[in-house]
Amino acid sequence: MENQKTGISRREFMRRAGLTAAGAGGVLLAESALIRGMTLFAAPKPPPAGQVPLPGNKIPQFIDPLPVLDLNPQSTTGIPTVVAGANELVLNMHTFKANIMPSTWAAANPGYTGTWTFGYRVNEATAPGTVETNVGPVIVASRGTPTQIRYVNNLEASANTIHWRDWTDQTLHSAFHQAKDAMMPIPADAQAHYDGPVLAVPHLHGGEVPAVVDGGPEAWFASDVPGNAAITKDKGPAYYSKAGAAANECIYTYPNSQEAAPLWFHDHLLGGTRLNATFGGLAGAYALIDPNLTLPAGLHPVGLKRGETIDYLIPLVIQDRMFDTNGQLLMPNVGVNPEHPYWVPEFVGDTIIVNGKVWPYLAVEQKRYRFFLINGSNSRAYDMFLQDTTSGIKGPRMWVIATDGGYLDAPVLIDPNANGQQIKAGQQTSLMMMPGERYEIIVDFADPVWRGLLAARGIRFPLNLTLRNTAPTVNGNPKASTEGRIMQFRVSTVAPATDTSYDPASGIALRPPMVRLAGVAQAKTRFLTLNEIVGAGGPLEALVNNTKWSGLRHGMGGGPPEPIPGSTFVAPNWLTELPNEGDTEIWEIANMTMDSHPIHLHAVQFQLLSRQPFDMKAFMAAYDMAFPGGMFMPGHGPPLPYSPDLDGYDAVLQGNKWGGNPDYTNFLLGQPTPPLAYEAGWKDTVIMRMGEITRIAVRWAPQDVPAGTSGSFPFDPAAGNGVYVWHCHITDHEDNEMMRPDQIQPKTGATRDFEIGTDF
Repeated sequence: MENQKTGISRREFMRRAGLTAAGAGGVLLAESALIRGMTLFAAPKPPPAGQVPLPGNKIPQFIDPLPVLDLNPQSTTGIPTVVAGANELVLNMHTFKANIMPSTWAAANPGYTGTWTFGYRVNEATAPGTVETNVGPVIVASRGTPTQIRYVNNLEASANTIHWRDWTDQTLHSAFHQAKDAMMPIPADAQAHYDGPVLAVPHLHGGEVPAVVDGGPEAWFASDVPGNAAITKDKGPAYYSKAGAAANECIYTYPNSQEAAPLWFHDHLLGGTRLNATFGGLAGAYALIDPNLTLPAGLHPVGLKRGETIDYLIPLVIQDRMFDTNGQLLMPNVGVNPEHPYWVPEFVGDTIIVNGKVWPYLAVEQKRYRFFLINGSNSRAYDMFLQDTTSGIKGPRMWVIATDGGYLDAPVLIDPNANGQQIKAGQQTSLMMMPGERYEIIVDFADPVWRGLLAARGIRFPLNLTLRNTAPTVNGNPKASTEGRIMQFRVSTVAPATDTSYDPASGIALRPPMVRLAGVAQAKTRFLTLNEIVGAGGPLEALVNNTKWSGLRHGMGGGPPEPIPGSTFVAPNWLTELPNEGDTEIWEIANMTMDSHPIHLHAVQFQLLSRQPFDMKAFMAAYDMAFPGGMFMPGHGPPLPYSPDLDGYDAVLQGNKWGGNPDYTNFLLGQPTPPLAYEAGWKDTVIMRMGEITRIAVRWAPQDVPAGTSGSFPFDPAAGNGVYVWHCHITDHEDNEMMRPDQIQPKTGATRDFEIGTDF
């Protein structure tokens, strides 16, 4: 069947790649026959040896309460929470056990004493005993007050951490070959798992920080535990720390100069982010508040203020997992192609966990609550709304108040009961999130509109509510009884009291109007692509602008690897995206895969301008013809000269844009669509759908610099020759080449008050 949006069918997609007769023995395709595509073969993969899968439908639901904030930094029962100040914080990365599985399941399986996992712990030099959740901590930082964190890598790779032991893949371009100072892939170890100490690097996702403390993929450092004999280097080529760090540490100081925003931090290891962060557990929230920002009455910088001491802010870190019959993490580790024996293109679990608990519940009053949502999954998207568990009636409504980069100008309504006319007018009925995205929402569990709907239908109140998910994965639509459920809310029977917190239904503005970049003159427009390379068994790797992480491609005529023409060497890679500090650029990105990708840019927040379908079949034909010999060349980089200063650049053919790709104008379909109302704020991660051109405005400067002006950061963004990255936040993709380094070129003469070697 032909996809009506892209104009290309699965059969045509395979035919163009020569995939009509792959042998039963898994014959590999020649590189010229590889294609961009989707996860064509999504059948469940075998578990690691010795593990028996525990189906998600065999795990009890809504048994244990949701872990919430605990102001005890060493809490073992809640999410450790710390208010950052002038003193240095110490975050220890440890291997420990957490009670992820439901207590009734644990009681029926007396051998279960917790699930082995990774996690950050505050000021704990030794690993804790069994805790209730490995999620966290939550750090509350204030704008204008820098936060210094000493990250200590005490992670252990042992028989307990099965996901690390059995899922590392040394055929990926990764930190593993860097630690062994070996070429990639490691020929002698291609079929073996990495056997050295755990490597890690923390990244402040969404942070406006100097590149050297951004926590990039090559800034890793090794744990100081047995296993170091297996490696020859204990630090990555981009490692940096403020003075005073031990061998297994780095010290990062964040300026906290940006607008208030719901940030998070997680591991970002090259080739191992899916292992350490989204599956392993190295992730926490970073709530950056602005005490000087005027908010409407009843809306506190951290939460919804009720009295003098209570803040009703509740983080919801939503993830999916698989478990074995012992209650331990299980990761399928049989690759779809022999080139990558253990890499799975998109991990999808059959069990949902929130804040480190399998299908928890939260008891709520008939009041308003503020939630900080983080999609921390490997690849799963969540399309969410609330629903009465018993009657199936949808609601109450949700109000989005903040995006990745901070507050919206005004709340945006999500109404699951909107009628057809309202939907046609743009009313959203659910909230869609892909990995890496964050939103803050307010839910009124005494929503008068919803209560009126219930009364009209004769439905009792209060109710048990389910947070539902309807987003499909590579395996199809979620099963309503398992992956279609995220958590439960149990509404109190107590009659509602007066709620003096901020009511988003009032329409009162959340903040002074944010700076808008639409219509601002741009220094340049880049037209880039998303590509997926597929072999006989399915995806081999995914790329941005058909370019590998290193910026190298196969030499013409079988010669040695050579850099993409026009790229600049910033050790150890070749870079093509080198924006100037203060410039506003338009990035137009064509998704030529058959999957959606959450694309994330480090260093800055940007704004989504529009999405527009294009004739993917026809454009791909023109794209292929632009390559030497008229045939697509995987990993070759763009087919045409990247920038106007290069020989052979054709302004007409390339639409006068940077990026090295043929102009798409004649292949556009329909009209551009604006961002969804809840996307119309500052974003650092945005969904780019298949068969669409997504346009974003990227200003390489602080958010609050007035529109139409340049501006500069309070720090040199390239100090220490540091680089940032941009990538897909499906961690399985970014671990296998769908990521590129970039460097902001600092503005000459800019005033800096946050200096390398002194402040960071």
